[in-house]
Amino acid sequence: MPTTLPPSDADLLTRYRGGDPAALTAIFERYEGPVFRYLVGVLKDRHAAEDVLQETFVAVLRKADAAAAATFRGWLFAVAHQQAVLLRRKAKRLPAAVPDESLLALIGADPDPAAAAHRAEDAAAVRALLDALPEPHRQVIRLRVYDGLKFREVADRLGCPLNTALARMHDGLDKLRRLWEERHA
Repeated sequence: MPTTLPPSDADLLTRYRGGDPAALTAIFERYEGPVFRYLVGVLKDRHAAEDVLQETFVAVLRKADAAAAATFRGWLFAVAHQQAVLLRRKAKRLPAAVPDESLLALIGADPDPAAAAHRAEDAAAVRALLDALPEPHRQVIRLRVYDGLKFREVADRLGCPLNTALARMHDGLDKLRRLWEERHA
């Protein structure tokens, strides 16, 4: 009985460029684990690696036409590396954020009730802004952030292609950031 070989990266990329969303799902399933492990090794932070993994696949969606099918794997890891470098540069420009509770714990003081109230107000404001987003963006963010689902699980739950879930997350977070800046800056 002949065994069927899995499609090559070049085949999947060609199918994706031809409009087959299942091809992107196959690419994501093939490379999600290896790229994530690479990013954890580079960044030494699982949460940062998850964020960069998302940005990597969003870049794949946007730049898939620029990738040479024969060298797709190398191109994908190069994109992941570039995204990790961008995150590191951004982190160097910003001062390290230390939660007030951590600083107060160093001197043994109780957290300031006014600061806790302010954080609660900020959280309520973010929830309100989230409600202002279009429903598709809101659904993806809630499933990913609040429920902790992986992007494949989010796509399955919403019945949409993986690339749609990734794009909605990216666009939704961008809109959420802009709304926050408009109302709280």
